[in-house]
Amino acid sequence: MSEMIERVAKAIYEEDDPWHKAWPWPNLNESQGSPEPYRRIAAAVIKAMREPTNFMLVEATENAGPIDCCSVDEKGAKEVWQAMIDAALVGEG
Repeated sequence: MSEMIERVAKAIYEEDDPWHKAWPWPNLNESQGSPEPYRRIAAAVIKAMREPTNFMLVEATENAGPIDCCSVDEKGAKEVWQAMIDAALVGEG
């Protein structure tokens, strides 16, 4: 299981279950069952976001600053990814 799937699954669980503080991730109680359904949903969500929209690409290129197309460093890649995710979440706040 990837770290990102685990992070997203935990976030879905915490948003979905008002008792998440009593039964913290991944130690769910018997009525909640296994964390696996949350992990499957998280994987589906991430797969759905894998292909950026045109708006996300525009936001990444306009807001991440100049990036040499042949040598994107870790900082540049992070800025691009964050700009695309921010664009994907417009209206969620």
